[in-house]
Amino acid sequence: MSNEFEPTGFSFRKDTGGKTEVEIISEKKINGGNFGNIFDAVVEIGGHKKRFIIKKYLANEWRSATQRASFAFENYSRAKKAGLRVFLTFRIGEDNESILMTTGFKDNQICIGSKNHRRVTVESFGRPKIKEFSNLDRFLEEFFTEGLKAAHEGIEIYKDDVPFFILTKDEPTEIDFVFGDMDNLIKAVPIEHVEIRNLERLNNTLYEFGYENVDPNSLSHFLDRVKYYYNQAVRSVNNDTALAY
Repeated sequence: MSNEFEPTGFSFRKDTGGKTEVEIISEKKINGGNFGNIFDAVVEIGGHKKRFIIKKYLANEWRSATQRASFAFENYSRAKKAGLRVFLTFRIGEDNESILMTTGFKDNQICIGSKNHRRVTVESFGRPKIKEFSNLDRFLEEFFTEGLKAAHEGIEIYKDDVPFFILTKDEPTEIDFVFGDMDNLIKAVPIEHVEIRNLERLNNTLYEFGYENVDPNSLSHFLDRVKYYYNQAVRSVNNDTALAY
């Protein structure tokens, strides 16, 4: 494991303004892409060692690393204020180029992004593809509802890699989600067009997740339920639009 932060003492600022001093004990790169590199890190806070994710942003020809980190940090604050499902911790580093965030990993739990530069799937963590979900219908209803809620708050899911999926390692698998990738949320109006776009992108996310992580013998059932709840959400938007005229 290497440590990219010198010195190891480092501070991260909350979206509410307070700063937290941490010592980065170790970090291991687990993913990377156009926006930056992702590290699974152990940090010490107040004498206690805890596991977090650190994202260190990279510059491109349009934006500096500082601009990218600040954009994500502002998006997190907006999403949190809107009451959307986000990680409990999301703090910007004193270098203004890195983010410290909650990890979705626990002893019996893994977390995967809906899109990954290195195609991280459940099999990447040593477990087979998912055969059965214990809470699929409730999850799907809440997942699409969150997309509508974001639209009502003027937040568009600009790309379909915003959600992170939190999964138990055993079968049947319990599935949950958070909006974890703050790089691809944008302010948007009017609401009715954003609703449909959010639903479409979340639907695409689920199809990609299914093909990469669900057992082939269970995939048809999974996609049928996705289609049912997607259509149900779209009908609710169309009905609301019709009543407005």
